[in-house]
Amino acid sequence: MPSTVNKIKVLRVIARLNIGGPAIHTILLTRYLGDGFETRLVAGEVSEGEENMDYLLEELGVTAVPLHTLKRELSFLRDLGAVFGMYRIISEFRPDIVHTHTAKAGALGRTACIAYNMLHLRHGKGRIRLVHSFHGHVFRGYFNRPVSYLFVMVERALAAFTDAIVALSDSLKRELVKTYRIAPDEKIKVVYEGYDLGVFLSIPCRPMMASDQSSGTIIATVGRLVPVKGHRSLIRAFSMLRVPARLLIVGDGVSRTELAGLSRELGVSDRVDFLGYRKDIASIYRETNIFVLSSLNEGVPVAVIEALASARPVVVTDVGGNADLLGARLERVADDVYLCERGILVPPGREDAMVNAIEYLVNNPGIGYMIGARGREYVAGFFTIDRLTRDMSRVYREVLEQ
Repeated sequence: MPSTVNKIKVLRVIARLNIGGPAIHTILLTRYLGDGFETRLVAGEVSEGEENMDYLLEELGVTAVPLHTLKRELSFLRDLGAVFGMYRIISEFRPDIVHTHTAKAGALGRTACIAYNMLHLRHGKGRIRLVHSFHGHVFRGYFNRPVSYLFVMVERALAAFTDAIVALSDSLKRELVKTYRIAPDEKIKVVYEGYDLGVFLSIPCRPMMASDQSSGTIIATVGRLVPVKGHRSLIRAFSMLRVPARLLIVGDGVSRTELAGLSRELGVSDRVDFLGYRKDIASIYRETNIFVLSSLNEGVPVAVIEALASARPVVVTDVGGNADLLGARLERVADDVYLCERGILVPPGREDAMVNAIEYLVNNPGIGYMIGARGREYVAGFFTIDRLTRDMSRVYREVLEQ
């Protein structure tokens, strides 16, 4: 049973609060989980070239406990120090639940909690419960095959000690259960994200006008500039377009210099703008005609949710939870290009498909307006903070009753 009469104590651990969906998700859960919970957030350090989300912590009045030895990069000594650091935090806070987010924090945080339960002879209902959230996975697109297989083996072993695993989409759950066999179906709970989307929902919903096309369609993408986000394919596809267009690339990372060089090599550098990290992201969506996400691997990307909330037509790769966001396939509009209820789905790494999808939207502005409006209606009613906290509260209470 919970260690306090009135509140369930949750220790939340994330590797780093860099700009992106996982950081927003964990900060919102810490702030809004409810009066029945006491949550402590532990966060490691952001990597070089990344921007942190300290501004959101300040905005929401959330304090994160820093753990400087917890970083994304692999280092045996530093990672061992992170395990001991989390062990000390667990010993001091004595939570009812340790909830880890993302792969690195999941491996080290769960190791520390398992060690604590064993060394303190806590078992059955007296042990600290373990919950882990997959915000995507690192089993494809990040490492070579032997390393990826090793990570699968580690996750299977940790899953045996984990009371509940949270997947952020139905597609991600299917991958974890059927493709990688991380845990049985009944252990994996689907809890979609929730956000404060008010600033995006207030952006006017408008069809692409003829004037937009004559002056150049504004195409935007948002995300870290790293190989797994597929920006190389996007820039190559952009260079193949037969319609006037401009590409806005929001974000930063280790691939920026390489991508800028590729745009020069392809002769489109005068029409590709690298905007870096932007806090006024809603202003980008306001000017956007078409949003494109070219990722090779994803969880449930917040950028797509924000674009849908902004009522912009989206073109996204069929990875992670993207297909769940777009809904049912309505028709095939080109080879391997599918018009869905709320956007267009293309295979990852296929520049020709991306070109066909973008040009289809440029030539069919009414359809773009329709799927944009449907996307806004969907995310406005579903991706709410209230629904997120309600679903997560249910998961916590269920694991405590096991």
